[in-house]
Amino acid sequence: MRYYGCLLLLGFCSQAWSGSAPRIRYRIETVAGSSLIGDQGPATAAQITNIQGLALDRLGNLYLSDTDNHRVRRVSPSGVITTIAGTGTPGFSGDGGPATAARLDLPYGLAVDYNLNLYIADAGSLRVRRVAPDGVITTIAGDGRKVSSADGIPASQASLMCPRNIAVDAAGALYISEFEGHRVRKVTADGRITTVAGAGQAGYRGDGGAATVALLSYPAGLAIDRSGMLYIADSGNNRIRKVFPGGAIVTALGGASSTALASPVAVAIDFAGAIYVGDSAFTVRAYTVDGKWLDCVGNGVAGFTGDGGPAAKAGLTAARDLLAGPNGGLYIADGVRVRFVDLSGVIHTIAGDGYVRSVGDGLPATIASLFQPSAAALDSTGNLFIADTGTQRVRQVPPNGTIATLAGNGIAAAGGEGAAASASSLNFPVGVVVDLSGNVLIADTYNHRVRQVTADHRIRTIAGTGASGLGPDGLPPLSTPLRGPRAICTDRAANLYIVDTSNHRVLRVPPGGNVQTVAGNGSPGNSGDGGPARLAQLNQPFGCALDSSGNLYIADTFNHHVRRVSPSGAISTVAGSRQGMGGDEGPATAASLNLPIGVAVDDLGDIYISDSGNHRIRQVTPDGVIHTIAGLGTPGFDGDGGPADTALLNSPGGLALDGSGALYIADAGNNRVRRLVPEIAAPPDPIIFPAALSAVNALSLQAGPVAPGEIVSIFGAGLGPDTGVPGSLDASGVLASAVAGVEARFDGVAAPLFYVQGGQINAQVPYTVAGSPSARLEVWFKGKAAGSLDLPVVPAAPALLGLVTNPDGYPNSELDPASSGAVLTLYATGEGLTDGDNVAGKPAAAPLAHPVLPVAVRIAGVPVEVIFAGSAPGTIGVMQINVRVPGGYVAPGKADLVLSVGGAAAPSVSVWLK
Repeated sequence: MRYYGCLLLLGFCSQAWSGSAPRIRYRIETVAGSSLIGDQGPATAAQITNIQGLALDRLGNLYLSDTDNHRVRRVSPSGVITTIAGTGTPGFSGDGGPATAARLDLPYGLAVDYNLNLYIADAGSLRVRRVAPDGVITTIAGDGRKVSSADGIPASQASLMCPRNIAVDAAGALYISEFEGHRVRKVTADGRITTVAGAGQAGYRGDGGAATVALLSYPAGLAIDRSGMLYIADSGNNRIRKVFPGGAIVTALGGASSTALASPVAVAIDFAGAIYVGDSAFTVRAYTVDGKWLDCVGNGVAGFTGDGGPAAKAGLTAARDLLAGPNGGLYIADGVRVRFVDLSGVIHTIAGDGYVRSVGDGLPATIASLFQPSAAALDSTGNLFIADTGTQRVRQVPPNGTIATLAGNGIAAAGGEGAAASASSLNFPVGVVVDLSGNVLIADTYNHRVRQVTADHRIRTIAGTGASGLGPDGLPPLSTPLRGPRAICTDRAANLYIVDTSNHRVLRVPPGGNVQTVAGNGSPGNSGDGGPARLAQLNQPFGCALDSSGNLYIADTFNHHVRRVSPSGAISTVAGSRQGMGGDEGPATAASLNLPIGVAVDDLGDIYISDSGNHRIRQVTPDGVIHTIAGLGTPGFDGDGGPADTALLNSPGGLALDGSGALYIADAGNNRVRRLVPEIAAPPDPIIFPAALSAVNALSLQAGPVAPGEIVSIFGAGLGPDTGVPGSLDASGVLASAVAGVEARFDGVAAPLFYVQGGQINAQVPYTVAGSPSARLEVWFKGKAAGSLDLPVVPAAPALLGLVTNPDGYPNSELDPASSGAVLTLYATGEGLTDGDNVAGKPAAAPLAHPVLPVAVRIAGVPVEVIFAGSAPGTIGVMQINVRVPGGYVAPGKADLVLSVGGAAAPSVSVWLK
């Protein structure tokens, strides 16, 4: 098992646009939203998202992690806010330069030492970074790999499993909560990393013993008191654990003998020794030094209320981090705000306006603030309407480009029936559409209603009772309960369609009629293709659209499909086969999608899909072929003014088409609405592959035919970036098939990629080549053909790793030979099809798959017992074989070991026997 890391490095992932261009290429531009979020102004007027960490330096500066904006910001003692790290675009870059020019990826916990060094748990990049007082950023822990690593090595070479929160002690040592590694690590002054708590697996045990062998479960917040005690928010165990300076661990709070805690993620210690805990109960409680619990902040009801009054009566959105002030008082990371409880117990907001006031109304839309816009719609006169979900508004941009609020007052609530729409409350408005009469319809998701804004800008409910539920067909719209509706659309007969997301169905409301189900039977699942849509299963659909023939298209989000309901009521899948990314320039029904959220269709029959989890826009042309038309697959913001297929998107949501063929995208993660403008392109030049490729088995380095699932090394010139880039698992847990703009396709199917560089690519051959006599390999880099090769395909092409391990896990060698009857462990690739699901790029997990072809091993020509032959746990494309050394038949010393699979023999490797 100790060698899996080297096996995995043979092939990591990424996926770029294929070389076959769609009919039209698009240029991308922003039409609403910006990165202007209040810097250099009052912190109480700034726009902040999802604050996950707080820190305070000895000069009185407050630091906060603006997590979803991928920035760290500082509030001066005078209340002015600035960005001190992060550009706002997710990623990892900038070490050795100004922190303001560096990229962060979901910064979480923060800490400041006495010398004013700021430490950032850069969770998305799997690193901890330091911003020195001169503003230069460096990485001090984490190498970007999400695996466990040993203690005692330099922290910058160690791997971290999701660094979440951090703390610094009086000696300057740094503590890191490894959230998914179930450990707390320590980086000492000499830069080496050790474990101080947690054995590396989730669970609960060990109180009273050594912290390093205890079990933690998703440790989050950390705090250190004046005596050097380390406190851990052991969120999965519903406890606060305490580690003594001597290394013993106990439960400090929570558990059967204490007041119950609910997934605590935040902990702080004040100067007097009181312990403050924030958990999912929307309260902050304090445990005093005399053993009393105090409900000090929050009334237990989720929401933002109570500023200027007693903290215990206020409403909290969340308590994601806590910080005790040096002179008393408590800072709280409360969702999109930082709040402070003063010594008199009164609560105030000191940073973040919650997107209630400063959103840019009256200004050009391109310098206004949007927050997680979810959908866009257009009316016949060119007005653009935006479901600006995070600001609890629907915004309007007329043709002159000046933005205004149409509906919503910025406060998440219910109410305002019949009132002016801009003064009413919405609660997570996600969908928006304009009906044939020019009314704006809103999916008011968490109010479980569909609202209508009429021409006089008054608002009323037209569907839903306001209570979450599931009702029968045939009720009037206002008597029909909904559960989290996220999208709405209309057809040319003025029927309204409601995507009743959490009820896993789509409803139709005819003009003046009662509600009927058109798709989904109310239970989550994936079934029904070819039959009546009403009996089929959907799984949290998020979007809908209709074409001119009356076909209804549904973004069946958690099934990773787009489905079509014909006017006769039959349902079928038109795009998507499984979660992942792949299939461009092939049949859409065989392609992989990842959480498709939005869908649109034009009069020519083109289907547009917001492939949100892949950060792309895909297009299905009338011939059923799928293309990527926008986005490189990496989340970020880039490319305005240039080709859309080389731009970066970030979790795109709803889509809308105008009459000219332009496509509007709610680019939610970038807080913008962007537009794809079609450009008539010249006929594409013939595809010419400039470089001849060679391909070898990645273990034997020998050329020859390839087998399904085999790991191969591809050699050539200009195949990728100058500096090597390792692959990684995508959101579905599968090795990505596009890395740094590189894609390797076998007969049009993108291969999972382990590693890419200009002269070499390590990849796994897709299992789809099985049964073919040959496969054409094509390599693409940044959308351009980089090389091609025709390869014979055989059922098995085995090769062994030249490392054989003894029963103790150490390498077999002349100095450490195996005895008669000992069990040796071998690793191989190229075994061909297995009895598992044969999904390329998927790490092996129980139940482990076995090759369908027979496996045999000979040592010195003598057949040996094969105890196990199957997928090596946690690896991709690697087979593990355990064999027993024969007794009395083989002479001591060096011997050849030969593996064969289905009669195909691997090159021999040497073993040593005694």
